Amino acid sequence: MTGLQLAALTGLLLATSVLCAVWWLTPTVPALGPALDRLTGVLSAPTFVTGGVDTQDRVGAWVARWLPRWVWMTPVKELTLLRRTEANFYGEKLILAAIGLVAPPLLSTLFSLFGLRFPIAVPLAASLVGAVGLFVLPNLDIHGKAKAARLEFNHVLTGFIDLVALERRAGSGPRQALENAARVGRGQWVFDRLAEGFTQSSVDGRPPWDVLRAMGDELALPELDDLANIMALAEQQTMPVYQTLREHNRALRVALLTDEQARANAASERLTIPATMLAIVFIAILLGPSLMTLMSNT
Repeated sequence: MTGLQLAALTGLLLATSVLCAVWWLTPTVPALGPALDRLTGVLSAPTFVTGGVDTQDRVGAWVARWLPRWVWMTPVKELTLLRRTEANFYGEKLILAAIGLVAPPLLSTLFSLFGLRFPIAVPLAASLVGAVGLFVLPNLDIHGKAKAARLEFNHVLTGFIDLVALERRAGSGPRQALENAARVGRGQWVFDRLAEGFTQSSVDGRPPWDVLRAMGDELALPELDDLANIMALAEQQTMPVYQTLREHNRALRVALLTDEQARANAASERLTIPATMLAIVFIAILLGPSLMTLMSNT
């Protein structure tokens, strides 16, 4: 292969890698199918998109047919919480894995043009490590985003419970209190998610606290189970639950505050590591010449 052909091949691989990176970073079009399903009151598990809204969905759906499900390590509850389809998630993993697979040989070829040559085992090993590492990266990203979303959900839930308690104190029934409280915060995704569930419950005739239990199990939010139990008890025994809701909300806020303090303490401890390393380097700079002189004299 001549130098010109090698340069052309390198440019082609580089352009392909850049195109894949831009494709991955470009915002996707929201999927309207699942949204319409939610409006009709029919809940279904995330499914593959065969005629999806973008290429990432189609690629993910096509490849998922040929690989077993366990290979993908699919975080189903996290994807449901973030309103992402499995096909979109698979497409992201595949694109990143392709970038990790192509980038090392491409860089090795580019370096060889400048006279820096590596053994064939080096780009091969780097390709395998890069492909596996980038294939797993979306899982870590999804778990981090889902953790932040659950924390935000619980913070907003405290405000929702306060609104439910006020509605109950004003004489509203359990269902009406939940629906009115969810309607107040329309535009915020947590309130919208709750309002969608209550709308579905009114369509299919289920009690709203059953929807809260199902949502808590689907999204891994046990705090919704506690609220559902309180409202179900209020419906069955026609008992005033204003004070119960306020006390439960107070306990939830204390738990959130404790979690915030724990995370703040952990962050503070991590901040001491750079300061310690800097102190060690500073001491080494001060004592290094003296120790070297002492060792050379002995």
